[in-house]
Amino acid sequence: MWLSSYLFATIIWLITVNAQKYDPGDKPQEAPVVLYLNGGPGISSVYRVFDGSGPCLIDWKGTITPNPHSLNEYANVLYVDQPVGAGFSYGNANFTDSLMAADYLYAFMQHFYFEFPYLRESEFGIWTSDWGVTAGLALAQKILKKNIGLNWSNETVDGELPIKLTMMGMESPKIDPPSQLAHMYMYMMKNPWLRVQWLENGEKELAKYMEKLEPKLFKCGARKKYNCKKELRAYRRALRSLTTPDDLRTEFDLWDLRDARHNSDRSRNIGMKRTPAAKWLNDPNNQAHLGVTGGKLARGPIEFEPWNIDVLKPFSETQEIIRSWRLNLRLVAHARIRMMIVGDLITNPVGLKWLSQNITVGANHTFEAQPLVWDSLSFNSERDSRQLTVGEFKTTQTFTTQYTG
Repeated sequence: MWLSSYLFATIIWLITVNAQKYDPGDKPQEAPVVLYLNGGPGISSVYRVFDGSGPCLIDWKGTITPNPHSLNEYANVLYVDQPVGAGFSYGNANFTDSLMAADYLYAFMQHFYFEFPYLRESEFGIWTSDWGVTAGLALAQKILKKNIGLNWSNETVDGELPIKLTMMGMESPKIDPPSQLAHMYMYMMKNPWLRVQWLENGEKELAKYMEKLEPKLFKCGARKKYNCKKELRAYRRALRSLTTPDDLRTEFDLWDLRDARHNSDRSRNIGMKRTPAAKWLNDPNNQAHLGVTGGKLARGPIEFEPWNIDVLKPFSETQEIIRSWRLNLRLVAHARIRMMIVGDLITNPVGLKWLSQNITVGANHTFEAQPLVWDSLSFNSERDSRQLTVGEFKTTQTFTTQYTG
């Protein structure tokens, strides 16, 4: 169902749990609420409804089919386009950092529970993708701090009530960009499937990066150095040299990274606009049916952009895109929130593995490793039915890292 909110000039999509397929041992009305935040910044969360996490899939012919792996098999999923300017959201607010976005998201969630009080007693989780992890961590930290005061006073403040945050998921997150980039050099040197950089050249480039650029990026991200346009350009060049070399251009077959897939730019902005999901969301009839146009909003047809690049600009100008959120991650982990980091072969599992192992989870605890076995047939009917060990889970108490490669 679609809901409009004048509070932050945005439109949300709440997909309720599938009661027919929900575990009969549980009560569908008590299913958790999961907030989904996409990355960019500026990439629409609503766009991901049709990208594998929502109840429907759209193929390149425009045919819509049910998705058996939808998140709403397990939870009520709330897709929010944020910050303002992403997807269908609109308004005059000018966001320059994720802490500011978290203030709005927190107020939005309080407003959401006011509209849907029956969901307030359910567990609450935050699932983020890519750069959306920064807003997710900022929101989680704000909820934890607010809950302390609200629980202590046992009274509402401006109508606020505690939010039952119990879990957080991070898909290919950008938590500590300078450190993750350093580990990407190692990953690209050792990747057995795609030869991107030879060992000798890679070691030389890594040493140069760690000596000259990485210290400056940390200062820029911590606001200890301003006017970092030169450093940001160098960061983008370094990242591009590893992820989009001339003979590769990130045209991966998402089912088998060993195969280059030419003439496919789906991960890029121009490619995203051509996807079936973007075309469907751009259809005026579909927008009217979903409540995006007309009604109380009195809006005409909207040109939907999966990724609004203009949203990214102020985050770049304030060096927010290279800020480290490692300490924020540690704070949430120490609050014993169930956490899971998911990294795939495309998104540098070496850096994510290093980050997760460097989060303080207790002096007497170590990660326990388990194989990650993938039933390839369940995800792609064109491949042979086979159980593939594609990575491993590393777990300690409430913290889990899943990475492939």
